[in-house]
Amino acid sequence: MGGRKIIDTIHSVLAEGGTTLSLEFFPAKTEEGMGNLLARIEDMVARLQPTFVTLTWRSAFADESLWLKIGGIVQREFSVDVLLHLTCHLPRADLVRVLQNARDAGIRNILALRGDPPIGEDRWQPVPGGFSNAVELVHLIRELHGDHFCIAVAGYPEVHTECWNSPDLPPSEQSFAQDLTFLKDKVDAGADLVITQFFYDVPKYIRFHDKCREIGIPAHIPILPGYLPIQNYASFRKFTSWCKTSVPNPIDKALEKVKDDDEQVKALGVQEALRACRQLLDHGHRTLHFYTLNLESTVTSVVEGLGLLPKANLRELSWQRHKASGNRVRAKGGPAEEVRPIFWANRQTSYVSRTNDWDEFPNGRWGDSRSPAYGELSHYYLEFKRPKVDRQKLWGIPTKHEDVYNVFVRFLDGKVGSLPWCEQAPAPETSAISSNLKFLNANGYLTINSQPAVDGRPSTDPEVGWGGPGGIVYQKAYVEFFCSPDKLKVLMEEMDRHPNLSYHAVNVKGQEYTNTRSARVNAVTWGVFPGREIVQPTVVDSVSFGAWKDEAFELWLTQWATAYQEGSLPRMLIHEIHDTFYLVNIVDENYGGDKTAVAETEDAVRLEHKSEGNDVTRLEKTVNRHLDIFSLFKCVITRGFTSEQLFHFASETQRESEHLYAVVKELKAINHDTANENRMLRTSLMQTQQEIADIKSELKRLRIQRGLDLIKPTTGFLHSGQHAAAGAITPLVASNTICKNA
Repeated sequence: MGGRKIIDTIHSVLAEGGTTLSLEFFPAKTEEGMGNLLARIEDMVARLQPTFVTLTWRSAFADESLWLKIGGIVQREFSVDVLLHLTCHLPRADLVRVLQNARDAGIRNILALRGDPPIGEDRWQPVPGGFSNAVELVHLIRELHGDHFCIAVAGYPEVHTECWNSPDLPPSEQSFAQDLTFLKDKVDAGADLVITQFFYDVPKYIRFHDKCREIGIPAHIPILPGYLPIQNYASFRKFTSWCKTSVPNPIDKALEKVKDDDEQVKALGVQEALRACRQLLDHGHRTLHFYTLNLESTVTSVVEGLGLLPKANLRELSWQRHKASGNRVRAKGGPAEEVRPIFWANRQTSYVSRTNDWDEFPNGRWGDSRSPAYGELSHYYLEFKRPKVDRQKLWGIPTKHEDVYNVFVRFLDGKVGSLPWCEQAPAPETSAISSNLKFLNANGYLTINSQPAVDGRPSTDPEVGWGGPGGIVYQKAYVEFFCSPDKLKVLMEEMDRHPNLSYHAVNVKGQEYTNTRSARVNAVTWGVFPGREIVQPTVVDSVSFGAWKDEAFELWLTQWATAYQEGSLPRMLIHEIHDTFYLVNIVDENYGGDKTAVAETEDAVRLEHKSEGNDVTRLEKTVNRHLDIFSLFKCVITRGFTSEQLFHFASETQRESEHLYAVVKELKAINHDTANENRMLRTSLMQTQQEIADIKSELKRLRIQRGLDLIKPTTGFLHSGQHAAAGAITPLVASNTICKNA
C-alpha cells in the first residue's frame, strides 16, 4: 500500500485547528542494527502518533536498498507516512533510479537536499554528472514524476553556514537575504513545504518565518520549525558548533551548571524544549518537527508536557489502541475499517502489515469469496521484531513442557514482560479472568488471547468500554490457546456435549477439528449506541483463523526457538511444541450467563469422581461458584487429577473463595461505615444549614432595627405622650451640636 503525501495531511490537520508532530530518525548502518532502530521507531510511532517521520540518507550507503528497506518497513508495518531524505551525492542517472525505486516502494514524500561536503572538505563540489544544489534536484523530481511526490526542502533560520561572511562572525543581513533567495528558488522549483534547521533562539525563527512570507513564499507552503532537544552535553556542544547554532545566554549558563550530571542535562533539555515549543505555539506555529537522534524519552516527555500525547485509553472501536493499528480508510473511497478478527488482538501492527494492500475492508462479509486475501507475514515481524532484552533471561531455559507452562503463568502474573504472541502486558479486562487463565496455563493450555463475557456494560467502562459515551457494550467469553493432542482430545469430548461452545482447532500441518460451519462469522464483541446501527468490531471466522494459524506457529520458531543454540535441549523442546501442539479457539455463546452448560459440567465431575469421597463434595461446591466457560476446563483438567491433586485444588479454591469472601465482607463493612459517616455528615450539614438560616434571620432583624434607629432622629421632636428622661439629649439637639462642632 502506498503512502500519502504529507502536505495533504498537514493542510488537513491545520484546517481542523490541530497541531502536527513529526520525528526525524537516522538509519542504522547495517542490517544487524536495523532491528533496534525499527523497534524504537515502532514504539515512538505507537506512543506519539506523529503525522509523519523522516529518515535521513547516510553518505555511507552503497546504494538505496537498505534506505528503502527501512523506509518501506516503517511505512508499511507501522502505518505512518515516511519522508525520505535524498541528497545530491549521486550522479543524475543514479538519482533517477533511486526515485523510481522509491516510487515503486510506495514512498510519496522526499526531502530534497544538496547534502554536506564530504568529510575533510570545506566546500561542496558536485560529483561527476551530478547536481550543484537542491534546486536542481527538485526540478528533476518534478520533471520525472510530476506531482506524485510531496517535496520538502530545508530552511535555515540562522543562515546556511556556507552563506556566512566569516566562520567566526554572525551572518550579515546581506547573507540572510541571499539565503532566503535560495530558499525561494527551491519553492519556485516545486517544493511543497520547508523544514528548518534546529534552533534555540525562537525569535530568530519567527523573524525567519515572517521574512519568508515577505519575499513571496506563499502561506500554503508550511514552514516547519525543527527542534533538537538537549539530551547530552557533549553532543549538544558538538551539534551547535557544527551548525553554528546560536545558544541564548540563559540556556548556556544553565547548561554549564549541570553539564556533569546527565539526568539534570536531560531535565533542562525538556524544560527548554517546552518553553520554546510553547512560544512557537503561542505565535501560531502549529507544525512541530523534532530531531530525535533515535532517542525516545526526552521527546516523549516534551510531547506529553505540551499536552499533545494521545490518550491511550480512548478507543473508538474495541480493538483500536494507537495510530499504527487504528481506523483506516481506503484511498479508493471505500468504507472505513470497522471490523477485525480477534486473533490479532495482541499483535495489531502485524495485522495492519498483512492487510495494508487491501483495496477495501470486508467488514460485514468476512470469510466469503469477496474477502481479500491476507498478505504474507513480513520479514520484519518474523526476524527483527523480537523482545529488546535477553530472551533467555526473559523466558528461561526450558527443558520440559512444565517449564514452558510456567513462562505463560509468569506472564499473567506480570513477571514476564512479553510473549511472542503478546507484545504487551495483558489488557485490563483480563483481570476479571486472570486466576482462571493461570490455572489453564499451569495445566498445559497455553493461552495467547482471551476476553471475559460482558452482558451490557456502559461504553465508558474503564476496562471493557469503547465507542464513546452513551452506549452499551457486550462480548462473548473467548479463549485461544495452544495444547497437546491428548489434551485437545479430552477437551473436545467434553465440548461436544455443550452446543453453546463453538471451537476450532488446527495444527501446523493444517489438520483441524471444528463444530462450526466453515463460512460462519461469529461476532464476539458488539455495542449499541444512540442513533447508530449495532456495531460489531470483533469477529471470529475460520478463514482469518487459518491465516493467523501460520503466523502463530511461526512465532514459536522465529521468536522463541532462535533464542537457543542449534541442537540444544530447549530449542528441540520448542520445535517439538511447534510440530505437535494444536492452536484452538473457543467461543461461549452464553454471554448472558446461562448456567445450563455449567450444571452439566458439575454432573460430569460427580460421575467421574464419585468414589473420591469428601474431596469431591468440596470440588462440586467450588465449581458452583464459576458459572462461565472456564468451568469446562476445570472439569476436564481435574478429571485427570489424583486424589491428592484434587484435595490440593479444592483447598486452593477454598482459600481463594475465603479470601474473596473476606474482601467482600471488608468492603461491606467499609460501605457500612461510610454510610454511617454519610448519615452523620448529612445530620451535621442540616444542623449547620439551620444555624446559617438562624444567623441570616437575626442579621435581617438587626438590619431592620438599624434602619429604624437611623430614621428616628430626622423627626426633630418627641412623639406626643413621650417625655425625655432627665439629663437626656434629644436626637435633634445632639445632631445640631455635632454639626456645630464639625
